[in-house]
Amino acid sequence: MRNYPMWLTLGILSGLLWGCNNYLYDMGTRYADIGAIPSDGILFPLVCTAINDMSAAVFLLMVHGCRGVLRSIETLFNRSGAFLCVAALLGGPLGQLSYCLGIFWTGPTYALAISALYPVIGCILARIFLRQMMTLRMAIGIVLAVVGAIITSFTPTESSATLFFPGLICALFAAICWGSEIVLAVRGMKDIEPDLAITVRECISGTVLVLITLAVMPGASTLWKLSSAPMAFSTFVVAGAVAGGSYFLWYSVNRAIGCARGMATNATYIIWGVLLQWGITDVDVSRQVFFGCVLVFVGVLLVSLCPNERESTS
Repeated sequence: MRNYPMWLTLGILSGLLWGCNNYLYDMGTRYADIGAIPSDGILFPLVCTAINDMSAAVFLLMVHGCRGVLRSIETLFNRSGAFLCVAALLGGPLGQLSYCLGIFWTGPTYALAISALYPVIGCILARIFLRQMMTLRMAIGIVLAVVGAIITSFTPTESSATLFFPGLICALFAAICWGSEIVLAVRGMKDIEPDLAITVRECISGTVLVLITLAVMPGASTLWKLSSAPMAFSTFVVAGAVAGGSYFLWYSVNRAIGCARGMATNATYIIWGVLLQWGITDVDVSRQVFFGCVLVFVGVLLVSLCPNERESTS
């Protein structure tokens, strides 16, 4: 496979940037608490997600606009463009809102564990619809990476939520949306360059999420309060810009080396997130977290081993 080591490195870099995004997102939440902005309930994550995706859209528009990428926007007005638009709606508003509802109704432990199944769903869909090769070694690697992500993030809790099972369904729906998104996006990028594709994706997602936020009066109020808290708001904006870079690399890598390897290398965000928390805030790393990170690393290694000739032609 041509330039495979380069694409592998870029895939891991997308995971690093996503880990940075998660760290900044957490810091923004802390600043919001200091600013007396309520961070519980569904509205706060909705507003934060809207800021995140809109900031990513503005960042990508500035970067790719200066590069002249938007001049080829006419390439979107075809079947491939339709695939990208559907992918944007699935991955952004539908996926993120379902995930927020899953967190709100079941708690972050179960929502994160269920939504971590998205690489498995994406690989299955890629095998069916894109005819991408899936060897036994790659399948084992994906499963190990997913199990590692679940172990790393799982914190046993007692849930008494009355909407527990609907919350599980929402988290599973989020995983289906995210797994479907990358498959549809890869199909759309058959005729459209990744830089234009991800810019359109973020513009659609950010615009829809902001409109939903403004349509809900408490959401608009939360957005106004957050914009009045400089540290919190600026942190979320920077997090969105970092996410834009991660999204761009994620789309590009999945197009170049396939969904299985693209999603596996991006899953290293679990490891990067733990390293950032440990290195910057000096948080203790438990045996559970360490074991989960080892599983993610081994899984990514199995998926990413240099492909043989048969795999390269898939």
